[in-house]
Amino acid sequence: MTTFTHPLVAFSEPARSGASAARTFAGLMLCGLFIFGFVQFARLGMAYTLFGQDGAIALRDQAEAAAELSSPATPLGVMLILGAFMAVWPALWLVLPVVHRRPAKTLFGPTGEVNWKHFRIGLGISLILGAAAWAPLLIVYAKDLDLFGPWKGWAVVALFALPFVFVQCAAEELLFRGYLLQQFAARSMSVLGWSVLPSILFAMAHPTGESAIGISWFHFIFGLVMAAVTSRTANIGAAFGLHFGNNIINILLVAPADMISGRALFAVPAEIDTALPRVIYVAIMFVGAGIFMGVMDVRFVKQWRAARAARGEDAEVSPLMPGRRRRVAAE
Repeated sequence: MTTFTHPLVAFSEPARSGASAARTFAGLMLCGLFIFGFVQFARLGMAYTLFGQDGAIALRDQAEAAAELSSPATPLGVMLILGAFMAVWPALWLVLPVVHRRPAKTLFGPTGEVNWKHFRIGLGISLILGAAAWAPLLIVYAKDLDLFGPWKGWAVVALFALPFVFVQCAAEELLFRGYLLQQFAARSMSVLGWSVLPSILFAMAHPTGESAIGISWFHFIFGLVMAAVTSRTANIGAAFGLHFGNNIINILLVAPADMISGRALFAVPAEIDTALPRVIYVAIMFVGAGIFMGVMDVRFVKQWRAARAARGEDAEVSPLMPGRRRRVAAE
């Protein structure tokens, strides 16, 4: 017997029993407190390592000095920012079993494992699109860009940073497209819940002065894309790959000097407008995600109707009614 379940329903199914608003709020607050505590502890630990306890520098001054050293424009700062995301993993591994009574591995999908084939496809697509989007700017302003240094030195630094970039990308996907998407989708199939709301929270986690409302429009649209892909693959693997490729390009290859540029091969001076490459990249991703959703839904509906027809049932009923969960078993 074969069971046909829409990918979004399958992905959110593990969260159904613990999807109450109270539990979701409690889990999110617990994650936030854990992450905040981890970051503060790490910052003070760095201050102690740098300045010791000789009393020459007050604790607050030590923390402020450590914050200056952790600027995203420095190699050390980039590593500290990326390393801070390590806190998301234990936070979620604590919250899921304690608050929601489900294994943390269900964040990956109903199989409890990352689909590494999806990861490789997403990584390849993101790297190609990112390189294509930035290429014109790199060519036109080649003489004005700030180089990290010798190629070999950058390559060593980049290889060392890659695991940290992956941890950071995976942590954000587990939190926003794993935890929050599953929790909201388990309550409602409305796109406002499982896609728009987590994307707003994702954008709020990336504040910027470029927007009138103080949040990143790029990260909002990027969040919509990641939610779309995850909802139609029923696994976090593709989002892992797409996000990882995006951050390899935007953290290790080319980055605006006033952003996380401490380990980028090319740092773009502030006087050069970098909006166009980002608009091109996210626009292509957004359109591609919409097409992907449509193709996957058409495929699912065809399989669903074929199963109903084989059993002599009405094949014209839609399995994608908003807010309802439908399953069809076919022999």
